Amino acid sequence: MEDFYDMKSSKIDAKHINLFGVFDGHGGSCAAEYLKEHLFENLLKHPAFISDTKTAISESYTKTDSDFLDAETNIHREDGSTASTAILIGNHLYVANVGDSRAVISKAGKGMYKGANW
Repeated sequence: MEDFYDMKSSKIDAKHINLFGVFDGHGGSCAAEYLKEHLFENLLKHPAFISDTKTAISESYTKTDSDFLDAETNIHREDGSTASTAILIGNHLYVANVGDSRAVISKAGKGMYKGANW
């Protein structure tokens, strides 16, 4: 099994934060497991997490990818991962993905996909 998921709840500046992520490993489990352990940690530490959430998400994805590549000692990297995340801050929902994974929101049984790739 190369897939991982993560869920976290927190409170920042009196705002309830809920984070959900699915990480689909490809060619091994190292990258997906690294995302599970570090992506939301990096996002919650980002200085603009509350004030500019979209930028914080984009930069946290990039930082986590860079950190993984720096930490990986095997020069013949064979594995990677996609990621789909949903971040709920109060009543604002942010959905982001990397790779070929997507999250679809459904209302009354109909898919409502609107999003950007980072």
